[in-house]
Amino acid sequence: MEEWGITDKVKCLVTDGAANMNACVRQLNIRHTVCIAHTINLLVRKSFDDVPGLNDLRHKCRRLVTLFRSSTSAKERLVQVQEEMGRQPYRMIIEVETRWNSTFHMLERLYELREPVGAALASLKTDVAPPTASEYEAIKDVLNVLEPFHQATVEVSSERRVSGSKVIPLMKMLHHTVSCRLPTLTTARQLGDNLIRRLKEHIHNLESVSALPLPTLLDPRFKKLGFLTPGKTQEAINRLKNECVNMIRRESPPSHLQAIPVDPPANHGELWQLLDTSVTTSRSSSSATADATIELDRYLAEANILRNEDPLVYWKTCKTQYPHLYRLATAWLSTPASSVPCERVFSKAGEILCKRRNRLNPSTLEKLLFLNKNE
Repeated sequence: MEEWGITDKVKCLVTDGAANMNACVRQLNIRHTVCIAHTINLLVRKSFDDVPGLNDLRHKCRRLVTLFRSSTSAKERLVQVQEEMGRQPYRMIIEVETRWNSTFHMLERLYELREPVGAALASLKTDVAPPTASEYEAIKDVLNVLEPFHQATVEVSSERRVSGSKVIPLMKMLHHTVSCRLPTLTTARQLGDNLIRRLKEHIHNLESVSALPLPTLLDPRFKKLGFLTPGKTQEAINRLKNECVNMIRRESPPSHLQAIPVDPPANHGELWQLLDTSVTTSRSSSSATADATIELDRYLAEANILRNEDPLVYWKTCKTQYPHLYRLATAWLSTPASSVPCERVFSKAGEILCKRRNRLNPSTLEKLLFLNKNE
């Protein structure tokens, strides 16, 4: 931060939940929030692992997919069967242990190719058995309950605009969507219950102690509608009001709030100085609170903008109407929801600086990365 000259500009650090990252944040004494993509990955993985039957089914599917990826004859037979059925030939997808969405893609592709897979296996000499009809029904249920999480992961990982303000509303919508789908589930009902329970716990933590309630309120797309718990909504409003009051107090008070000069009688000396100072401070404090309350109430009373509109454009338009909230918004809305885009920079650096280009100058590498990520 010192090297880049941004020490006083960093409002929040977004990382994964690793112990070394948590230790780093404690030493830097900076607000911290865990990457939402990593959070969803952990939440889904733990919920999945708590259902033994589904875990066994996952391992069975993985064994089947491994056959069609490692065996040349099995791979060719699957392509041949798909062409005979008049289908576009697709390959099987194998899961990666550290990424839950790869499990989703593996199960989704297997369910799509269940007929070609069954036909291909019938002509192969192998002891690997395909899933039964009831197991395919279970896979369908799992895909149904996990599909919103996959959509959320893709959205927060690919977005290049303001995203930190979207985390709490996104978790609220996940909770709502899974709750609505719960009655339709059969074999994956326990998975749905686990997800709802963990979602509720995580939303409570986000609304209570994280650095994300203020960005949510300051996003004109969400405001108060982004919160799940009404009590936490009011707490966030009070926090935002206090931030606004502190900002007004740091500024020089307007001329009409300056103390009215009083000429005390000569024989009284400094008798009334303490009282006069207290009255002036009280008037200034009361006015700052009133100004912050009026500005915040007017902003919250306005209708929300549409979800596909840009909140930064809104604040640029309304910066004279809500001057103090505008300054808070420019600071807080810079918080990203995920550290995935940042991690992709490191991955891209590894692709550019390879064995065939190992003599690249560091400054040249930095320029190539800058051009690649800012095209």
